[in-house]
Amino acid sequence: MGNTIWMPQLSTAQCSGCGECIANCPTGALGWIQGKAALLYPERCSYCATCESTCPTGAIALPYVVLKAKGE
Repeated sequence: MGNTIWMPQLSTAQCSGCGECIANCPTGALGWIQGKAALLYPERCSYCATCESTCPTGAIALPYVVLKAKGE
């Protein structure tokens, strides 16, 4: 994994501009750019997945690393 920093991926093509993710982000990491949600303050993001679960259009994805236990 190295020094990879995981951040939510927002698709402006899928974003309807409803603002649910912005309103529900507990750290205030999201905001508006040209009527679409954007990660304005990545340093505030706690990667809690609230934005992903509240987005009605599926415009937000949080990449994850899947780890396997030994023997799997």
